[in-house]
Amino acid sequence: MKPLKLEMQAFSTYLERTVVDFERLNQAGLYLISGDTGAGKTTLFDAICFALYGEASGSNRSSDVFRSEYAPNDIPTIVELTFMVGGHDYFVHREMAYYSSGKPKPSNDYLMVEDKLTKGKKEVTHAIKELLGVDATQFKQIVMLAQGEFSRLLYASSNDRVKIFRNIFHTKNLQELEDKLKNKDRELEGAVSKKKTELDTLLVSLSFNTQEAYNSESLTLIKEHLDKMLDDVNKQDVQRQKQTAEYKEKQDHYFSLKQDNERIDQLEKLKKEQAELLEHQQDIISKSTTISHINKALEILPMEKECQSLSDNVEKLSVEEKMLKATKAQLNEYEKQYQTRLIKQDELKKQSEQLHDTHIQAKRAMSMLEALKESQDAILLHTKSIKQLEEDYQVLEEDIAQKEKRIARDNKSVAELPDFIVALHQNEEQVNQYNDRKNKIHELADLFDHYNNKVENYYEAHQLYLKTLTSYSELEAYLNKQYALRMQANYGVIAASLKEGEPCPVCGAIHHPHLAKRVDDVLSDEKLAALEKKVTSSKRDVDLKFDEANEKKNAILLTKQEIKRLKDELKIAEELDKDVFIRLLSDITQKKDEAGKSYQESYTHIEYLKKLSSSVAMSQKVLDSSKAKLLAMEKKILSLKSAIEVAKTSIATIKQQYPDIESYSKEHLITLEADYAQIQQDIKAITTMGEKLKRDQAIYETKQQANSINLKAAKEKYDIKKQAFDQSLNERFDSYENYQISKNQQDLLEKMKQEVDDYHMHLKTIQKQLEDNEKLVKGKKKVDLSALEQELHEQELSNKEMDERYYALKNSYESANNIYKKMIKIEKDNARLLKDYQLYHNLMIATTGKNNANKISFERFVLASYFENIISFANIELSMLTSGRYEFKRRQEAKGNGGQGLDLEILDYESGTYRDVKSLSGGESFKASLALALGLSTMIQNYTGGIELNTLFIDEGFGTLDDESLSQAIDVLMKLRETDKVIGIISHVGELKNRIESGIIVRKGERGSQLTVTA
Repeated sequence: MKPLKLEMQAFSTYLERTVVDFERLNQAGLYLISGDTGAGKTTLFDAICFALYGEASGSNRSSDVFRSEYAPNDIPTIVELTFMVGGHDYFVHREMAYYSSGKPKPSNDYLMVEDKLTKGKKEVTHAIKELLGVDATQFKQIVMLAQGEFSRLLYASSNDRVKIFRNIFHTKNLQELEDKLKNKDRELEGAVSKKKTELDTLLVSLSFNTQEAYNSESLTLIKEHLDKMLDDVNKQDVQRQKQTAEYKEKQDHYFSLKQDNERIDQLEKLKKEQAELLEHQQDIISKSTTISHINKALEILPMEKECQSLSDNVEKLSVEEKMLKATKAQLNEYEKQYQTRLIKQDELKKQSEQLHDTHIQAKRAMSMLEALKESQDAILLHTKSIKQLEEDYQVLEEDIAQKEKRIARDNKSVAELPDFIVALHQNEEQVNQYNDRKNKIHELADLFDHYNNKVENYYEAHQLYLKTLTSYSELEAYLNKQYALRMQANYGVIAASLKEGEPCPVCGAIHHPHLAKRVDDVLSDEKLAALEKKVTSSKRDVDLKFDEANEKKNAILLTKQEIKRLKDELKIAEELDKDVFIRLLSDITQKKDEAGKSYQESYTHIEYLKKLSSSVAMSQKVLDSSKAKLLAMEKKILSLKSAIEVAKTSIATIKQQYPDIESYSKEHLITLEADYAQIQQDIKAITTMGEKLKRDQAIYETKQQANSINLKAAKEKYDIKKQAFDQSLNERFDSYENYQISKNQQDLLEKMKQEVDDYHMHLKTIQKQLEDNEKLVKGKKKVDLSALEQELHEQELSNKEMDERYYALKNSYESANNIYKKMIKIEKDNARLLKDYQLYHNLMIATTGKNNANKISFERFVLASYFENIISFANIELSMLTSGRYEFKRRQEAKGNGGQGLDLEILDYESGTYRDVKSLSGGESFKASLALALGLSTMIQNYTGGIELNTLFIDEGFGTLDDESLSQAIDVLMKLRETDKVIGIISHVGELKNRIESGIIVRKGERGSQLTVTA
């Protein structure tokens, strides 16, 4: 991401619209932002961060303070940023507008690239995050190192670095894989445990069960008992069906007699209802007559409406006939006016022809006059150009001679480049050998520390395992006790319902000398399930702690073997301790520094010669261009002299053809054109008037003829329809008034018809029911059924008792059989789940790092590899900034088991010890932070498919450096100008102003800040 242009209005200290052209600064590569304290230097970084993410560049400032204190409510706060990513230009607009009351308006933020537009504050921020690959916090840690927060990336925790690098190197899919495998492992583990609990619970719920827990023989024993229960059920069912058939026969006879009694009662009721309906018959006849009159009125109603419509049309056509007569009078008057103006038309045509000839002659003379003046002006202009070209030709000729001498001198120096390159390769090979041995010594020292830490960790893990095992054993014993109490309670419930002489549903015995006692002090299902879950969780903890202790023990053995291998490779025979490592590192560092110094001297001179070679090639191109330009100037001078001669010849020819040409003027020509145009306009107006008269007369004749025909036809049609309506009215009604009465009652028609239809339907239904009931009860009388009802009641009670015994036994069998079927299905499902659980559990262990000594997950392992590359790039800069004293190291182990892999520490070559980065002084911390930021930026640039963040902003921090450190920091930043990176710095340090030419100077004003860009 590179900023190209920044525009601000009413933003913080900038009231007026202020534009910063970053394209000029980007070409310089390194630029300085300077100015008075409080003038608005940091505000430029705030504006960039606000444009991208809608917030400030530092965590100690909020976006609420961005509104300029000088701005009135009618001026909105606007920040616009044009920036480049991936070769494409993007434009983002952020706006904070206000009503006259001071209340903020809805945001008007948008992001635009080519034809695509994204609108909305949150939508724009999300699009920027997707485009750059980092959020606001990560952007400020990587790109925009704010005042007071420069060391945040240096001091970031391992977990914070994971969040930063995850977006940069696109490892989110690895984290998602870990989470999915963890969730699947927990899901399958819970499912397996649940199935086992379900089997145990179902087994205990069987009334005839004698086992404490489910095992491989449980299903066979249950099946045998179920077969015996099914035989008892079938025997009782035969006896029950026989008794039920006898009861059904008596019941059918009872219901037949009862139905006859009810029909006799219904017959009396229907006779009474029929009599009531016949009393209202006269009212129904009256309503039928009214319905007939309304229907007749509705038959002729359309004829009446049609007559009214025809009458309205006749009236309309009569009015239009009167209007046409008035139009005819107006046309006659207009025709008289046209005849008067037609007489003047011939005279106007003659005047037009004379003016046309005069105008053509004057126009031809004016054209020649303009050509004469153009030739005179060309002579003056060409003469002046020839003089300037001759002066420029002499200056360019002298410049070419100087460049030829300088190129010859530089080519002699460039010829020494191959010898220096050979010497550089020899020095580089020697430095690499020293670095390799030094790295291996560091690796051995790390392994030695890790070995001691692992021994201590193994002892702690083993003690934790023993403690967890004791806790699990106590919980398991308590759970088994609760299972036994639950089984005893179930037996007590069954025993409470047993009766002497009746078979036991569990064992089949009919004598019960020793009934099980009822137990009340039993855990509820919810508490028992919670206890089972707790025991299962405790068992997992025991297995986990055992695996962890065993892994630590194996890690100790592997580390010990690796230490022996490295000692043999480095040929170290003595016993290892801290003093040995300090001595070894000190010796190899001294040798490496001497070789590195020689390498740096050769490298610096080679870089100078390479730049000189590029400069010579560029100068040669410039020289060739200058020579070509010199030749072009010669040709241009000759061309101009030739053009002067042509212009002189043209002037002489024009004066010979028109001796009095200078007497013509443009004003005379304009007058002739105006007179001619006026006459043409008058002629056209007369012609247009005649055309309009003919058109209006034709329209009148057409309308008058059509209206006369239509009026006659309308009157005839109305008379016919009116006569037909009157005839139909007289046929149906005595008078027009009776017709109106019936017509006005049409809204009641449907209601009256429904009432008449309902009456006839009801009467017909009752008559039909009377006929049916009289046939059914003919020759029958009511019978007393009380004795038969008592007999049926007693038989019903006997059947109910038998059904209860039968269904109790059947339900017991079906319940047990359903449980048996469920257990078979659960057993099959559990076998499949267990297989899947073992597969996913192994994958989860591998990706989460539980199978390696440092407990580093797969994602952290990948990010640690990227971090090593970042550290390598950062160490190049840190070595230059600290004269080789400090070197970054990725800490291989961290305290505890979580969040490892991306911790950072410092190797101090002066003391030969590792230090925490937080132990660095203020100046050292600044140099380390700068080196780490540059290393990360270089890694991002080199990473294929990585995000594009090739800009770095630094706000203060240089004031903490001494003179030597400041010089080293400036040299590092100057070197970065050779890459594609752009760095902007805010600082008051004078040395920076002297060495960095390009920049932005910010000044305070009475009503806001102003700035100047120098490049």
